[in-house]
Amino acid sequence: MDPFLILNLIWVGLLGAAALRWGAAPERMCVAALFAMTFGDPVYHLLVEHGPTYGTVDLGHLTMDVIVASVFVGVALRSNRVYPIWLAAFQLVSLLSHFAREVTDFFPRLAYGLMSYGPYYIILLIMTLGIAAHARRSRYLGRYRSWRISSSPSRDSRPRTQPSG
Repeated sequence: MDPFLILNLIWVGLLGAAALRWGAAPERMCVAALFAMTFGDPVYHLLVEHGPTYGTVDLGHLTMDVIVASVFVGVALRSNRVYPIWLAAFQLVSLLSHFAREVTDFFPRLAYGLMSYGPYYIILLIMTLGIAAHARRSRYLGRYRSWRISSSPSRDSRPRTQPSG
């Protein structure tokens, strides 16, 4: 078995436990997306009976990257956190690697591999730091909102009265 796969499964499993223990909804949603991608990848390769391909775009990985990017972007837009923006950015790099590979046949296989798999390890690190930052912030501030409110009330929202006279 691939040692990187074992490391990935352990790391994501620990992130899942940490998100359940110290995280709130944004942490749990992001880790759930990572969990599905990490544990779904070996299952996908068992079903299609081939390893990663770098000569062409792998539609299974493209689909997984689209789904995870959608989750990260959605959480980044609505959560009261900064780290999901970073998660979304790195996941979008991975997603765009598939389109860069499709645009040209001269895209080096190593570059495609690094662009599509490299951000995953940065995402794991960001997620680890994000859960730690949330836990530290919760310890000092107590419970705080997980999600942003749609907008702040305007000062001019009070009805104006006309001066008499």
